[in-house]
Amino acid sequence: MKRLSRKKVFLKYSTTLSDSLARSTYSLYKKVRITLSKFFPLRDYEKDRFEELIWRDGISDAMPLGYDFSTKKNEVGYLNLEYLDFYDYLPKENLDIFKRELKLCVAKNKLAPFGPFRTSKDIDIIDNMGRYVDRMAFSNILVMKLCHNEYLKQYSSQVSISLRNLSASFLVVKYRFHINKEFNEQINIICKTEFSPFTDVSRQFNIPWYQPWKFGRAMFTGNDAREKKLYMLIAELKWEAFAELRRYFTIHFEHNQIFPTTFETYLTNIRPNNAQENRGFWNSVMLGYHPDYAPKYNACVSWEYRHSQNEGMRCAAYCGGDYSDSDHLPGIAKHDLAGIYAVYMVASSINRVAERDIALCNKQISKVIRKSKTAPILKTRVNVEKKLYYSYRFISEFTGGTIDYDDVKAFRSQLYKHGSVSENCLKNISNNTAETKNQIDMLLKILNDAAEYGSAKSNMTLQWFMMIITVLSLVVAIIAMIGSEKPDFKALWDTISGLF
Repeated sequence: MKRLSRKKVFLKYSTTLSDSLARSTYSLYKKVRITLSKFFPLRDYEKDRFEELIWRDGISDAMPLGYDFSTKKNEVGYLNLEYLDFYDYLPKENLDIFKRELKLCVAKNKLAPFGPFRTSKDIDIIDNMGRYVDRMAFSNILVMKLCHNEYLKQYSSQVSISLRNLSASFLVVKYRFHINKEFNEQINIICKTEFSPFTDVSRQFNIPWYQPWKFGRAMFTGNDAREKKLYMLIAELKWEAFAELRRYFTIHFEHNQIFPTTFETYLTNIRPNNAQENRGFWNSVMLGYHPDYAPKYNACVSWEYRHSQNEGMRCAAYCGGDYSDSDHLPGIAKHDLAGIYAVYMVASSINRVAERDIALCNKQISKVIRKSKTAPILKTRVNVEKKLYYSYRFISEFTGGTIDYDDVKAFRSQLYKHGSVSENCLKNISNNTAETKNQIDMLLKILNDAAEYGSAKSNMTLQWFMMIITVLSLVVAIIAMIGSEKPDFKALWDTISGLF
């Protein structure tokens, strides 16, 4: 199994060697061209290209003021990352392995003082997860403090591990990292910093790095600069947390060559409004352009597309806290919002793995079918079934029954007159997996038909070969009899009659 690397996962702002060379050659070309402009005047388009950008409107939006519901007054705004959740799937037959990994992790670290009290008998009862009855809730197994990662000791106080039913033979594993104020101080420094607009070298896909006179410029706002800074900060936290988890646990999504799905839960005192004010700021902190909003929970949920084939799905909730001392639902929602999307995110990621593997298998099948040989076809079928084993098993049994649709009904989105992105995604995931199952069934049927055709073709060839051998044997027998002094035509006739 190839291990994931940070460079393969977080590619949104990564640069290739070709990009670095392009920047260097452009900088050199610009200096030389400006120097020679005394003898060869710059053209109009070159003046525009080389002119330093003065773009005051591109300065990043200031962090808005917050609002205190208890005092009914404005206050300094803040944005804190409360929880960082990683989701992975676990085949129920691997529960014994998971228990051993759990005990090893605890032995290498230490339990949190205020976590759930578990005896050896309680840990052994995890086996009952294979017959889980409460299908729509996480069961918190334990909470521990990581003692051998200096980065996480500084920024994450503890990690909790929970299990939840996913389907008939799969569970969802949730690893929740509780984030410290030291990390949130860095987030808020980024939010309050004024970022200036900037430009970068831009070139079409067919322009090599050594032709800088064909380059253009890409323009970015200060909000883009803030988003990049925050993205890199969160990416580092995610990678350190993931690297620590895989030291002790089998991360099944890594076996599929994708980063585990993550859910970020933020707490803020900055209020949204219908006038869409401060939209630039919210976009710069990765809230997105069309989030779902639930006044009931005082929370927004953002969806983000992945930026590489190895990056996992990311969702984030931005919670405003309780409206009053008597209304605690928003505070409870802050803790539980991630659980609403857990089954969907894991199911969607497994479905994504299946779709990717189907495309890879199609290439193998196309090559082997052209040869029309039974043995390679059967070998390919075995490889396909092996590659798609977990994915096909999951999508064959997943019905969406483990998703709680009631909680998501409180969300609304500007994209839908009734409903939200969340509601539509959660309701459609079972249909999506069913369509993927049909694709896999079609692949297996094609392989079966090809194998049957190859087998029939081989049998037909063998029958023709045996017929030719028989006819040749008969001709030899006739010639032998004719060459003899007294040919036994009665015996010859009996032989012919026996053949036909």
